[in-house]
Amino acid sequence: METSEVRLSENKSEAISLLEIATRERRSVLGRVRALLFDLRVEIVRVESLVKGEGLLERFEIVELDGGPLSRRRAAAIRSTVRRALRRGAAPEAAA
Repeated sequence: METSEVRLSENKSEAISLLEIATRERRSVLGRVRALLFDLRVEIVRVESLVKGEGLLERFEIVELDGGPLSRRRAAAIRSTVRRALRRGAAPEAAA
């Protein structure tokens, strides 16, 4: 898989974190990331996929399963796990 950029930011006013994945790979990473987030026990509130130039931008609005916001530690673990999964080209076992 080509290099992907993974960002995770929080929207404190809405208790939602935004996971953004920018990649030059034309195939959608949606299915792989969705499965990984399920394994990490994270709820996906909204998904948006955009074609940007020759790349793809996937945006996932996420919260904890109970609807609460992600802690900073949990968000960092999720971001790291998603990065590793995209580098390997498949979703590894959830570790967060």
